[in-house]
Amino acid sequence: MSGFDDRVAALKSALEAAGDLVDPAITAPAAQVFAHADQRLALSTQHTVVVLAGSTGSGKSSLFNRLTGLELAEVGHLRPTTSSTMACAWGPTGAGELLDWIGIARRDQISRHSILDAPHDDEFEGLVLVDLPDHDSVVEGHREIVDRVSRYADLFVWVVDPQKYADAAIHEQYLEPLATHKDASLVVLNQADRLSEADLKITVEDLEQILAREGFSGVPVIATSAATGSGLDRLRDEIARRIRSKEASRARLSADVRQVARRLAEAGGVDPVPGLDRPTRDALVETFVECAGVPQIADGVEESMRRRATVATDWPLIGWVGRLRHDPLAELGLGRSARDAVAGAMPISPSVQRARADLALREATEHATESMSRVWRDSVLEAVTGQGARAVIEELDEAVAGVDLGLRRRPLWWTVVGALQWLTFAAVLLGLGWAVAAVAGLVDSDPWAGAPRPLGMSLPVVLVIGGVAFGVALTVVSRWYGRIAARRAGARAHRELTRAINRTTERVVVARLMAELDRYERWRNGLATAGR
Repeated sequence: MSGFDDRVAALKSALEAAGDLVDPAITAPAAQVFAHADQRLALSTQHTVVVLAGSTGSGKSSLFNRLTGLELAEVGHLRPTTSSTMACAWGPTGAGELLDWIGIARRDQISRHSILDAPHDDEFEGLVLVDLPDHDSVVEGHREIVDRVSRYADLFVWVVDPQKYADAAIHEQYLEPLATHKDASLVVLNQADRLSEADLKITVEDLEQILAREGFSGVPVIATSAATGSGLDRLRDEIARRIRSKEASRARLSADVRQVARRLAEAGGVDPVPGLDRPTRDALVETFVECAGVPQIADGVEESMRRRATVATDWPLIGWVGRLRHDPLAELGLGRSARDAVAGAMPISPSVQRARADLALREATEHATESMSRVWRDSVLEAVTGQGARAVIEELDEAVAGVDLGLRRRPLWWTVVGALQWLTFAAVLLGLGWAVAAVAGLVDSDPWAGAPRPLGMSLPVVLVIGGVAFGVALTVVSRWYGRIAARRAGARAHRELTRAINRTTERVVVARLMAELDRYERWRNGLATAGR
């Protein structure tokens, strides 16, 4: 693929990335450039259209005559400009169709290999030399002709003279706007015979400095004299070199693409942006974690697990009291979300949480798009924090609701300890019943002679005191371990909820933002390639 093709592909990629973001009035020239390029290359790649452009009195028509070897263009003091554009073509055949496309009348088209008896200029084979009206002509409509025909030039030859080489008319109206076309330009300082050698050197250096300030650094400046023929050989060689390369038309078209790309860059901006760095992303997730009530939910899980462990492992009489205390997360199986269940424990209202999440999202997006032009930044903000942001909390709620908090699982140790507590409770009841029956004389309080009596206590008393003591000790140990297990459950819930919010943030926020940033990078890279 040629450099020109690369530029066109890059510019099209940038425009596709922008979509309808950039004002159509600004992107319209790009479509015109594409169409113009297709038409130009379809008509002829064997011809190089070279236009002589300059101001009144610069002598460009004399140069035109010297280059063609024919007296085709009018020259004289009475001619501020020609009334029409003159064109001379040096084969190959097919220049007529190209000149028709440019808009040059057939009567003003001359073929160098026609019936005109002229020597064969092999070095100019494929040249189409066009003599434009003076750009500063007093004749109405001639500047429009210059502007129109200039759009079709493959190579500009800007002709200036020692008196008006710094004239603002040509520099401000043509050279400065066409700085992107310096590779398709030559500058000729004509009428060099009017200056001494020393003055000519000074004038050329001054002209080169002016051109460098306007973006034409490195463009050849050729001093010529149509009257004496001085410098014409160098001018002919430079034109012939461009013709031989067969790249003049593509160079001009590349310059058109470059010009459009740079104007688009000015309109849409191409500054680099920081993107979504890790600290900003982590801070956003942390805010979402808080807005989704994860700390409160984790605390609720810890409290719920602690209470449930207490009820399951306390001595039955104490455990019954624990069942009377409210557990908000116990109702999760009835269709409530964990966030709703702990809403009363939230430090601020859900509506404020939503506003806080939206603000955090906007701040993260603004940080990621810092230095981006306003038109692009507004587009990204709308895509990320517009309609999508209004559903962020809902998405986070769904993510939270999808996390298994482990509240439906009953740890094995609860069952074991609970069974032991009921055994101790049964032992106490048995001891009490036995003691009451012994007092009533229904049973013997000491049926086994010689059985050990700890501290002299009877067996029923041992059962009561031992059962109570063991139950209290087991309760203390189970509550201690239950708090540890509850903290672990709360930490696990916090961890799993944070992971779910992380995934949701990646899917709902980060992916959307990165898609917009990638789109902007395609715009930047496309314009950089097309405009270099």
